[in-house]
Amino acid sequence: MSVGVTIKNARVVLGLTTADLASSTKIRESMLVALEADDFDCFGGAAYVRGHLKVLANCLRLDPYSLVAEFAGFQSQVSVFERY
Repeated sequence: MSVGVTIKNARVVLGLTTADLASSTKIRESMLVALEADDFDCFGGAAYVRGHLKVLANCLRLDPYSLVAEFAGFQSQVSVFERY
């Protein structure tokens, strides 16, 4: 499962919309939609993505360390493909 799918599933289980989540986390809705689509290009770097993931994890009752680790795994997969 991807980071985006994990976030989206947790949000749906809690009955929240992206607008609800944006309001409670102060993360722009467009950025939440990008996260759920595993589109990390608009964040300006991995540090910003990790920060947003920690905030979201707390709001969505997820383990922040697991979510960040999932992102790190995704990021390492991407960097392997970028070499070729």
